[in-house]
Amino acid sequence: MNGPSQELESHGDESDSHGLGPPLFGKFVPHQTLSEYKPDQSVATHQQQPGTTGLGISAFGSIARSTIEKDHLLGSKPENVLVNDPPALSLKPQMVNGTAISINSDNEHENEWYRSTFSASGYTINEQPLHTRRPIRMLIVGAGAAGLQIAYKALRQLQDVGFTIYEKNADVGGTWLENRNPNWKSYYASAGEIRQYLKSFAVENDLEKFVNFGHRIEDARWDQDAGLWRVKGRKDDGTEFLDHGEILASCHGVLNSWKYPDIPGLQSFKGQILHSAAWDDKVELKGKRVAVVGGGSSAVQIIPSIQPEVKKLYPFLRSPVWITAGFGAKHAAPGGVNFDYSQEQKEEFAKSPTALDKYCRDVEGELNKRFTLMHLESEDQKVSREFVAESMFHKLEGDQNFTSRLIPKFALGCRRMTPGSDYLQSLKAPNVEVVFDSAAEVTSNGLLDSSGNLTEVDVIIFATGFDTSFSPAYSVTGQNGRNLREEWKDIPKAYMSVMADGFPNMFHFPGPNGPASHGSVLPVLEWHTRYMFKLVSYMQRMAIKSLVPSSQAVSDFYVHTHELLKRTAWSSACRSWFKNGKVHGPVTAIWPGSRLHCFEALKEPRFEDFQIEYVGDGNRFQYLGNGYTQTELNVDGNPVWYFDLLKEELDLGFKAFSSMTHG
Repeated sequence: MNGPSQELESHGDESDSHGLGPPLFGKFVPHQTLSEYKPDQSVATHQQQPGTTGLGISAFGSIARSTIEKDHLLGSKPENVLVNDPPALSLKPQMVNGTAISINSDNEHENEWYRSTFSASGYTINEQPLHTRRPIRMLIVGAGAAGLQIAYKALRQLQDVGFTIYEKNADVGGTWLENRNPNWKSYYASAGEIRQYLKSFAVENDLEKFVNFGHRIEDARWDQDAGLWRVKGRKDDGTEFLDHGEILASCHGVLNSWKYPDIPGLQSFKGQILHSAAWDDKVELKGKRVAVVGGGSSAVQIIPSIQPEVKKLYPFLRSPVWITAGFGAKHAAPGGVNFDYSQEQKEEFAKSPTALDKYCRDVEGELNKRFTLMHLESEDQKVSREFVAESMFHKLEGDQNFTSRLIPKFALGCRRMTPGSDYLQSLKAPNVEVVFDSAAEVTSNGLLDSSGNLTEVDVIIFATGFDTSFSPAYSVTGQNGRNLREEWKDIPKAYMSVMADGFPNMFHFPGPNGPASHGSVLPVLEWHTRYMFKLVSYMQRMAIKSLVPSSQAVSDFYVHTHELLKRTAWSSACRSWFKNGKVHGPVTAIWPGSRLHCFEALKEPRFEDFQIEYVGDGNRFQYLGNGYTQTELNVDGNPVWYFDLLKEELDLGFKAFSSMTHG
């Protein structure tokens, strides 16, 4: 096989050279990319081609990777032929200080017990030192915020891990690429600014070369024997592609699969139809009669943005929503509204990283103090609810026709609290006529409400949200033919919001019952990534083929989750995407605790909750290898590393003793 000319890096003795294995996230070591793979390459043999597989790979001392291991990590393959399966256990002798270690001889053993009594039942020693990382390949579905930060961190924190990103769109950005409704404002940045940030992040860190754009995954199946996820997809030109890897990271996003409502007559309308999640800037709204169907966050953003330019605006508002000041209002403009940073502020932050760090900590810290508000019986909930209701009452000028319909009767936070500084005022504008009813049917020239009244319009905008069932748009088949879409059809259940029983080595970003309404989503994605990396690294060092949470662990987490969520405003009776559009039903999108609670819970995996299968014949001690450590195979390794530990312990003991005697 024609491979790259450069040799594998040798990092020598890692920061943990204590015979206990390399550190999980040890000191940063730049990882070289040996070769990359494009799934549309067309070659006759397994040639390594430039392309899109990321690889962080290292070697300890003289531990070298075999050709088949490199092939598996790099994913080099001809079109529509699966990547090489994971390599078998190493039988090659290793070098210790320049001397080859002899492996077991075929000659009869001189000890009769070993010769005739003992039987290993076909077990073979893995001829590698303790905690040698086995190569693993990740398939990442989606190049939004989650997929990009996984790639960025993998190149810096993982070793012997290759990855490929599959993205159905033509660019990075995920939900911020697809959701382009006009003048979408948020406290920190607009949708356009977020999208541009993700784009510049991908470009500046050279991540786009790892992304296969225009590649839609259609099917993912778990191969139990091989310990692999085998995926099938289709490119924009209609051709099919195949791939596989040990890890499947589903980063399709929750607010990604938008949908039109199931409403009769949708195809009969003679005017133009838009969806808030698939905005078309070419549609002219000026001087038109426009209906907006939906009263959630998207509608709250759209209505005040288009109200000044349309001839007549008809919002169809079936359910009320709490209209609040911007989150982190302490640091916002007066009234909790958005604002632009001045040039002076930007220059100050540029000159003083300490000032910027303090500002970010202050804003983030305020967001992390909001959880008491979400308790149904808390004083925080009561006071805040009264305050917001009074604020809405004044913005609606006390008009009973509006206040009785638009100020919710349910708990504050049951539906997503929505900042909308101009929304309520725009509903009172002369060119706005609110329809306090649901859209029951589309006709050729407008909409019928549930009472049969016709509203004639030129344009219909559906701000009706997304499929929030958490199931990927592609089919996922796990152990014993279990189908994820079927399993999650009614009540999606997950383990710690990250994994599901029956679907080994698959991670969700995020999964059901994550902290979806606890503050910025980006730190949540980063914590999910840390958690996944700890499991992946553990799998590598412990020669684990697959791990999956047990059904009992998932059941226990489900019971605890909903018993605790009963206490919160999210469980109140309202129609909410937190309950997948239901008024009465389980809260499937919210973590059972604060955001800090979630982060603490995900600090370390509970391995006792997992069913583990090991490589080879399944012997759990295969990771012990040939009896040597990484240190011994490195000519510069420290053969008395434990002296340093003893000295540290003695120093600590001495300090403790001194403080007791002189305190």
